[in-house]
Amino acid sequence: MAGIGSAFAGSDNNVSIEGQPIEWTQALWIDGGWTYVPVREFSERMGWTLSYDKQSGLITVSNQIGGTLSFRTGSPAVTFNDKKYELPEPVAVRNDNAYLPVRLLAEAMHARVKWNDETNTADIVAVPEHIVAEGETLSGIAQAYDTTVELLKLRNGIGDESLQIGQRLKVIVPEFLDPASRKTAVAPKAAAKAAPEIDPADLELLAKLVQVEAGNEPYEGKLAVASVVMNRVRDPDFPNTVKGVIYAPYQFPPAGNGLLAKAKPSKDSTRAAKAALSGENNVPGAVYFFNAKLEPAKKKKVTVVKVIGSHTFAK
Repeated sequence: MAGIGSAFAGSDNNVSIEGQPIEWTQALWIDGGWTYVPVREFSERMGWTLSYDKQSGLITVSNQIGGTLSFRTGSPAVTFNDKKYELPEPVAVRNDNAYLPVRLLAEAMHARVKWNDETNTADIVAVPEHIVAEGETLSGIAQAYDTTVELLKLRNGIGDESLQIGQRLKVIVPEFLDPASRKTAVAPKAAAKAAPEIDPADLELLAKLVQVEAGNEPYEGKLAVASVVMNRVRDPDFPNTVKGVIYAPYQFPPAGNGLLAKAKPSKDSTRAAKAALSGENNVPGAVYFFNAKLEPAKKKKVTVVKVIGSHTFAK
């Protein structure tokens, strides 16, 4: 999961818009050669529309030419113009803000990322649709926009190379439409980041916690407990390791009373722990869980994200 232990972008790595330097309210950060931007702030500055469904955790960004990108934090799956795709990394979250690689978000919303090696700056420029003129061919248009005929056909949902005068074509192709030609998020020379390996000690410890806290819950409830731990790891208000979160004072009683050490995780508990460590998250933003029947007063003090089985997950 990007963000933890990564470097924050400073004066030596900036993102500007239409050539204008931006002082970002939310910090940018760099991880594995990818520059991440806060989705809400970036969208507002670009003039795009952002909506958030609190119940489902679905975030949707759209522009004026009909582009729509929907996603949830903690998940690598996105829906782009009604079709589902997989990202190379889960959607990151920090301080309750969703973050995406700047190139990925910009290209999905039909903007180009221009990299300046001299200033070490990425400039985001919105690109209008191309209006087909008399005599133009798809191959010529593809060459002009540094893409391919096949990708233009894929991007615009067309089956052949015939064009009509006045036809509008989207010419910026998001990289997730063509995984074979994967680019870096900002700097062309940076290598793509490999998927992180799961620490066996973290997996065992998290699986034990899932077992003692949600051993009798359905799989979704087990995944949610594991997701709460990972949400805390990514939250600056909590320790930034699995072990640190679980053994923090007065947080998870089984960690202090000996039950955790004796726990033997089931296959589902281990599977849920592994899924959460890999980036799956079915309770985005939730950093607490409790049994509302046993502690009814807590519901008035928190924002409920989801109820699964006997547990209420909240932030």
